[in-house]
Formats: sequence, C-alpha cells, structure tokens
Amino acid sequence: MASQTEISARKGWLLTLLCVCTLSLLAGCGTTPASVHLPAKPHNEKTADATVAHHLLLSPQQRVIAAYTGYTTAMATAFDSRSAAQVRRLLRPYLDAATIANAVHAFSQAWAKNEVSYGHVERHIIGVRVKGTAAWVHDCDNSSRSGLQYASTGQIVQGSLGIADENIVTRLNLVRGHWVVLVQTIEDVSCTA
Repeated sequence: MASQTEISARKGWLLTLLCVCTLSLLAGCGTTPASVHLPAKPHNEKTADATVAHHLLLSPQQRVIAAYTGYTTAMATAFDSRSAAQVRRLLRPYLDAATIANAVHAFSQAWAKNEVSYGHVERHIIGVRVKGTAAWVHDCDNSSRSGLQYASTGQIVQGSLGIADENIVTRLNLVRGHWVVLVQTIEDVSCTA
C-alpha cells in the first residue's frame, strides 16, 4: 500500500504524464508504440513554397490548434517509445530543453517501474485565444478511461486514472515563427461549471 507522501509525489509527475495521454479523438494511449507519419520532404522549391503558402492560409487559431495537436501526439509517442533519445527528438519542436529534460526524467521513472499507458483520452478543445505572441488552448478532456498500468500484470497504477471532466488550459508562445508549449494547468473546477 502506498503512503500518502508516495501518492502525492506520484500525482506531481502524473500531471506531466497526463499531458502525454492528451490525444486527439482518434488517437489513444496504448501499450505499443504509436507510429508518426511525417509529411514527405519537398522535392523542389515549388513544393516547399506551396507548403509555406498553405500554412500562411491558416488562421492564427488554426496554427495554434495544429501546434497543440502535434504536441499532444508527440508526447504520447515519446512516452510509448521508452527511449530518452526519442523523447528529446519528438518533443524538440514543441518544448524548451528544460521541459524536455523534466519529461525524460518523469518518463524514465515510469519506465523503470515497467509502467505503460493504456486507454483512450477524448479531447474537446472548447476555446482558443491568441493575443500577439501568446496563445491559450482550453480543453475539456475525458481521461477517465486512460492511465497507467504495469506491463507485466495489467494492474492499474494507483492514482493514475483520469477523470471524465478534465479542465486543461495550455499556454503557448510564438518563438521564431513556431508555437511552443510554455505551461499546462489542470483547473480544479469542472469544465461545465
């Protein structure tokens, strides 16, 4: 039986891990590594120009949503990779070096205990606000069917289950033309309150 201190410590890094499992409605956390389909490299300048032009046609809100969705997918793939090098590579476009180091540390602790993610998180973006070089994505997620389990037994890790009404606000900053996640906060109130 885990002590109250162990449960509190687990909840601290669980916030980081919960961000791992924040996926789009069609993606989910699983015990097998997820594959990431990267866009093909442009074969010529004309193709590269078309890609840039398409990006410029997106509204600022659409660009923020694309960055946020890419981040959540990369976090899940990074955790499932069970590789510190992969975590660094996958998260580099979305996080600063210190935050990536924290993710590697938290993931490594879970990997050492043979913990794996399971289940499916339903993400519902309910608002996006962009103000200059800052943006906020407001999510109301259902993470009640996801969490961590021990790979060897399938037993759920105590304190890892999500909730049906997870109120998450993510702050992103525009850095050298790319939206980067600065901080995620789980609000302690219902999304519908």
